[in-house]
Order: sequence, then C-alpha cells, then structure tokens
Amino acid sequence: MKKFTKQALAIVAIAAFAVAGCKKGAEGNFDRSNGAGGPFTGADSVITGNISASRTLSPGKVYKLNGVVYVTGGAKLTIKPGTILTTGEKVNYKVDPSTSVVNAIAGVLVVTRGSSIDAVGTPSQPIIFTSPKAANTRVAGDFGGIVLLGNSTTNKPSTQVIEGLPGYDANGVSLGVDLTYGGNVPADNSGKFQYVRIEYAGYILAPNNEINGLTMGGVGSGTTIDHVQVSFGADDAFEFFGGTVSPSYLLALGNDDDDFDTDFGYSGTISYAISLKDPQSTHSTSGGVSDSNGIESDNDGTGSTATPRTKPTYSNFTLLGYSSANTGLRAGNRWRRNSDLSITNSIIAGYNTGAEFQSGTETSATPGGFNNNIVHSYTTVFSPATAVSLTGSTNSILVSADADAFIGLGIRGTRNLSPFYTTDLASTYSFNNLLPRNTTVTKGAVLASNLSQWTSGWAKFTPQTSQD
Repeated sequence: MKKFTKQALAIVAIAAFAVAGCKKGAEGNFDRSNGAGGPFTGADSVITGNISASRTLSPGKVYKLNGVVYVTGGAKLTIKPGTILTTGEKVNYKVDPSTSVVNAIAGVLVVTRGSSIDAVGTPSQPIIFTSPKAANTRVAGDFGGIVLLGNSTTNKPSTQVIEGLPGYDANGVSLGVDLTYGGNVPADNSGKFQYVRIEYAGYILAPNNEINGLTMGGVGSGTTIDHVQVSFGADDAFEFFGGTVSPSYLLALGNDDDDFDTDFGYSGTISYAISLKDPQSTHSTSGGVSDSNGIESDNDGTGSTATPRTKPTYSNFTLLGYSSANTGLRAGNRWRRNSDLSITNSIIAGYNTGAEFQSGTETSATPGGFNNNIVHSYTTVFSPATAVSLTGSTNSILVSADADAFIGLGIRGTRNLSPFYTTDLASTYSFNNLLPRNTTVTKGAVLASNLSQWTSGWAKFTPQTSQD
C-alpha cells in the first residue's frame, strides 16, 4: 500500500491514469521474454461484467478480461490447470460520479465477499495471468491484477472498501457491486489459489490508490493460497488488508514497490517466500527517497493501537535487494505505525538497511519478534540500533560491501552462483542461485529439503511469451 506519491507517477499520463511502466532498455520497456515470443493468438474468449453464476474456464483458449470482472452473488469461478488469462479491452469507470474524470481499466479480476475462486493449477500446468502484448513491448501494468475479498477479521470498526477499484460506470451510475471486505469470520473461505503466476500487474486508480499483483482484503484462514508468483508489477506484489489467511511458497520478482505488505490487523502465517528486486525496475519513492522494501507492515494508516494488531508471522523468507550499495531500495524489512511482527529463519541482504522499526513499533512490538535470521546491509543492519528487545542476539548480522560472501547462497555442483537477480541473469537464473552453499543451513526459503517445491515447473524467472 503506497502512502505517498511515487516516482512512477511522474512518468505516467496522469489524466488517463495510466500505470507506470517498469522501463528499461532503449525502448523503455520491462520485457523479460529472452526469446521471440509474440502476442497471444488462437481462440479467444472475452469475459466482461459480472460472473454471477458459477463458471469454469479451461485451457485451449486465451481468456481476455474486459474492464473489471467481478465474481459476485455467491458464484464460484473455477479455472483449470494451464489456463491463460490476459487483458482485454479497457472500460471507462468513475471514482467520483460528480466529476467528469474517467478511468480506463482492463484486466482486473475481483472475487467479492461470499463468492469464491477455485484457481488450482499444477506444478507442470500453472494458471497464468499476464500481458497480452508481444515480446519486447510489455510493461508493468499491462495486466490489472487479482483482488480477493473476504469476511475475516480486520482492526477497522466496520467493513472497508478495498482500494484500487472504481465504484461507478462512465456515466456515474453505481456498479452495484459490493467492494467491501472484513467481518467476524476468521475461518472464512474464499476458495483456492494454487500454482499461479501473475505477470505485469498493477493499476494506479489515483495517487495512493492502486491495484497490486494479488490484493487480499479480509481473506480468511479457510482460504488456500500457495505456490503463487507475482512478477514485474507496478505496485506491491502481495498485499494483505487484515485477514487471517496463511499462504506458503510465494515468489515476488522485479516488482516496483513492496513485495509483502500487511495492514489493518492481518494476523496470518506466511512461510517459504522469496523477494527478488531487479535493478531495471522502477521503484516507489517518498520525498525523493526510495520507498521500495522487501517487507512493509503497518497496524493501520494512522499508527493507532486498534486491535487485532497487525502481526504477520513470517518464517523462511529470502529477501534480496541488489548486489551492491544503491539508492534504489529502502529496507529489507520496514515495520512501522505500531505494527507487531514475528520473523524467523530468514535471510535478508542487499539493502542499505536490513530492518527499520519505526512509529511505535520499535517500542511496542513483542520482544524477540525478529530472531534467528541472517541479516546483511550495506549501511545499517537495524534502525534504530536501540531496538534490541526486538532483535536480541540470535541473528547473524554484518555490514559490508560484499553481501554474497556473507549470506552464502548459490551453488551448482562446485560452482558458486550469485543469488542476486539481474536482467542479464534472467535466462540462466534458477533456484540453485538461492540454495545455501552449506547444505546444513536451514534459513531462507529454498532448502535442500524443499527444493522440489520450487523447481517442479510452476515458477519461472522469465515470463510467459506464447500460448504454449
């Protein structure tokens, strides 16, 4: 959840509310095709408006999402393994019906409260949401994003309207769709979301009001989310607005803002997750300074003490920034606004600051919440350094110019590999780059004991380029 105007906004056409492209290369694109690729061809099926009766999507077609597509009225959307969904035609909407400003949006899928999704791919046939454009022309924001809304708990006194979505058509008439989330059902079930890739997502509805790769509002613990990758997005990769869902095996690659963002009383457990920053992505800024983090967490936007308090429980994360000191990133972890925290068995490296504890968190978070981690930084490991009750002495820490040597990741046979992702490595980068050189190490997301969970084919470091 961005709290300030982003660097990306400076390069978009504000009047049209276009999404900031993660540029790069001479043509200003953020393509990662590494091959011929091409626009999706073959039989197409257009989906528009509301899905108010249960429906099944199967491979063999490319499904194009016109505008914002809502699953409503208790319907269940089933997406079979190997199905590809992409962006269709833009539809005009309004945020404020009293103005003439319209927003042209496409490629957004929203599962409303009481409805559900059954998007269950397989390791060899993941479900893919991606840009419809040809190789070498794709940019962050080509696809809109996925939004799941549920009835689980938040720390707000009433249901909330999810950010990033308009409520009116181009004529200012209400869409009549419930865009709220939250309730009193911790075990609420929004369905299953497994073996899925989301590429080039993000939409800026207005400053500080955006769609992420995967946005979850009040999603309950009865929901199953695992083996999900969000790549090359224009905002956060995964954002949790309250809720109790507990995902695992999440991969965030080359996204603009925060990779894991928790707010409004989120209290689930996330295990085995990877965050890889890309030097060729754009990154969000606040006051001219980078605001792009591996993890960001707030109790709420004002830093209140509202309960339930935001307290994600993270274990076995690998959060990697850049291979050298830089100004493009902020912190591996940023805990603020009275957020509580628990993070263990994780590796954080390649950021100028390893972890920041701010705005109440440094004095009010549960003691010992940050422990048994490997933390590297180029400038400051912990800020403030006085947050010793949080960090204690169980972490292995180092400030140095050489992150690679300290964290000890990347091995294939006898040859060491860099764990830091770059465009030049995209076609050869693999989970071996993230495997500990010492097989007895049990910290981080990729271990000898679970390597098959990552390498079974559902995740990749270059994006989908064809219907095949």
